[in-house]
Amino acid sequence: MHVALSGRDNDVSARDGLADLDVTFHPRPNLGLDFGAWQALLAAGCAGDASEILLTNDSVFGPFAPLPPLVDTMRARQYDIWGMVESQAITRHLQSWFVVLTPEALAHPALQRVFAQPFDAMTKEEIVLHGELGLGLAMAASGLRIGASWSGRRGLARLLAVNPMHTDWLTVLRSGRAPFIKTELLRDNPSGIWSAAYWRRSLPQGSPFDPSWIEAYLACNPRRTATRHASLRARIIQALASEDRRAAFGALMRSGLLRNWRI
Repeated sequence: MHVALSGRDNDVSARDGLADLDVTFHPRPNLGLDFGAWQALLAAGCAGDASEILLTNDSVFGPFAPLPPLVDTMRARQYDIWGMVESQAITRHLQSWFVVLTPEALAHPALQRVFAQPFDAMTKEEIVLHGELGLGLAMAASGLRIGASWSGRRGLARLLAVNPMHTDWLTVLRSGRAPFIKTELLRDNPSGIWSAAYWRRSLPQGSPFDPSWIEAYLACNPRRTATRHASLRARIIQALASEDRRAAFGALMRSGLLRNWRI
């Protein structure tokens, strides 16, 4: 396992609890977000002779259920590339926080062009556009076999460009096909998702992930002040695109936010 320590050269706390694991740490400047980090690891030869490459980052809590059964299921389908969650937002793509590739898929020219971009010089918005969404377009053009453990099929979600790990986080979690929660949802909740406050009671029984770890993180990492709360109009759009519209609109009605709203 290879871990990029972006901007944390001397932070030994990042290695806590990992002493018994075969992990190699790679300190690097804090540039380029996850795609910049993966690019640096690939350039360092970290994929090596691997039979399978997992790209992941620290933007989620979990897993809240054992991963081996889920991974075995996806491997049995013999995808060239698969991800934990597929999104229809803007263009069909795998969310980049958990993507598995075969060496042959990673070596495909379409994907190589994505990873050759200057991520270290990009803004977050540019990285999402040219990295995550660009990777989705490259996969579609490659002709490779692509799959997702969880995929929402509502066309409206694509039109409204919503993030299923926010809008449908509870549906995703309860499906058992993507046992993770986005850190941003619980820390910032930029979309104003009504159910996010009840995350603790929503965890699967016997979860191997200790909820006190989430509480400790949230206590040390308050909501980012630069994150704007979603407007009422945006919350209505989120509710329309939700897999569970009835619950989402019910929560809006109970909140009283719709009482004086006008189109």
